[in-house]
Amino acid sequence: MNSRLAPRGLAMFALVLTAGLYFASLLATAQQRLPAAIFDSDPNHIWNRTHDCLFVRQSAGGSDYGGDALDPLLWPGTQYLLTGDSHRRAVTCLDEFLHSHAERTVQDPLKRAVFQHDLWAVFDWLAAGDDLPEQRRDLETRLAEAVRRVAMPPEQIRSLPDTYAVAAARQQFATAYDPHHRQQPFLPLELFRSDGPWVGLSAYSREPTAIVHFSGRSRFLVFMRLPGGRDATLAYIRKLRSSAGPPVLRSASDEEFLNLALPQFPVGTQVALVRQAIIIDNQGNLVPTAVTESVQLRVYRAVTPGSRYMNYMNGPSSHDQDFFEFRMSRSELFGQGNGGLVAVHPGEKEFATFMTHGFDAFDPTDPLRGQTAVLERCRACHSDSGIHSVQSRIRWMNKSEVKRQRGNDENFTDTVTWETNMTVGHKRLQPDFNLLQRLWLAERD
Repeated sequence: MNSRLAPRGLAMFALVLTAGLYFASLLATAQQRLPAAIFDSDPNHIWNRTHDCLFVRQSAGGSDYGGDALDPLLWPGTQYLLTGDSHRRAVTCLDEFLHSHAERTVQDPLKRAVFQHDLWAVFDWLAAGDDLPEQRRDLETRLAEAVRRVAMPPEQIRSLPDTYAVAAARQQFATAYDPHHRQQPFLPLELFRSDGPWVGLSAYSREPTAIVHFSGRSRFLVFMRLPGGRDATLAYIRKLRSSAGPPVLRSASDEEFLNLALPQFPVGTQVALVRQAIIIDNQGNLVPTAVTESVQLRVYRAVTPGSRYMNYMNGPSSHDQDFFEFRMSRSELFGQGNGGLVAVHPGEKEFATFMTHGFDAFDPTDPLRGQTAVLERCRACHSDSGIHSVQSRIRWMNKSEVKRQRGNDENFTDTVTWETNMTVGHKRLQPDFNLLQRLWLAERD
């Protein structure tokens, strides 16, 4: 044993000895509550308890939230996991996981990939803050080691299923938008077909096109489909890129307005944003997968001439679109073999973690309160008229960048590869990933 690691190893051993008593105490005081049986049929399996420690939040009334959320319910202002019982519980849980070599107890590649992805999300949240550094490092070192232990060889990661293809092929949902049943969710069969009606959009820049969604743990892919199919979509995008003027105009007082002179797309146009998981292999490299975490679809049933003001939520075009979303459910993914995608229903609510003010929804001293309707939140950023509601246009309309990277080739046949490479390259440079790599290597010394 490396002598400089001995004190830490002894401390870990001492903590692990208390784990059984700790969890026995928890069960004695809260026997009515068990973790969800996600990764193993036994709710008390260490993988289930570890996920529960990190992802599940309880309201003041005792209700559980976040167990099957895509991202942990953690905000920049969150103190949960950093103080008090939640911190002690998380440390103890991770120590038990590491000491017992729990990585050996679940061999299913899909479960290992999702579990690692969940651990990684919590690690990145910890790495983004600078308060309570000792408590953050307590968890970061343990999470980095757990992420390393469940990592798989790259060929095993590449063999993970294309969950979107599985879900679409099952046809549990409609395959096309039905204007007579506007709330009926649909999954397009041809979304990823390279010569199909959906065209992938990319700025071909050194950053991902959907940069506002960037985490580096997932790739975000933007697609568009005009009613006339692929040729009509390609022709429209070329016309848009050759049009005079930028998508956003700036006034003398530095105020931004929409460029209403841009050519519009027709009624019936559809836009999709797909999020797919990136996994870390056993050498510490980032490997893209076709494990789809979410699909957001927007259908323009009208294109009302809009206002020049950006994101004018009560403007004339604010109700032109129908919104749809599918999300990965861990229990569906592992248990049903149907791709794991479930539809978000109209009116379904959740605690938002994306584009918030950073307040913790479970902290009674902070102003953020309650859950919001998932599909209605889309309107906050996508309420402008037609093309002006497609926020990524600001990047992929950059004619000079596209020309520099692509020359005269604008057939958009390799956007998935380009966006994946840029996402991976960008993540490698991020401080959170550099910290993860340093801790990973320290554990291997």
